[in-house]
Amino acid sequence: MSRCPLDACLRLSTIEVPLLVPAAAPLLFALARRHALPDPEEFTYQVLSRVVQERDCWFRSDLPARAWICGLAMQVAQVHARPASA
Repeated sequence: MSRCPLDACLRLSTIEVPLLVPAAAPLLFALARRHALPDPEEFTYQVLSRVVQERDCWFRSDLPARAWICGLAMQVAQVHARPASA
């Protein structure tokens, strides 16, 4: 069994947001910095929302939680990095 706190959070029968946020936030804020996103807090919120909504996809993916969350984060980062349409 994995010792990754993200794996442990996602394996719970119900996602405990107070456990998920401190486990995922350092990774998500680092990605936001790396991609120079204008609103790291909004980015983190959007990724965590998708994590909660799409957790069943993680079970089917058989990926480590960190890799799966990074994939979601990259999808969200692409949206946040796009300039707003005029």
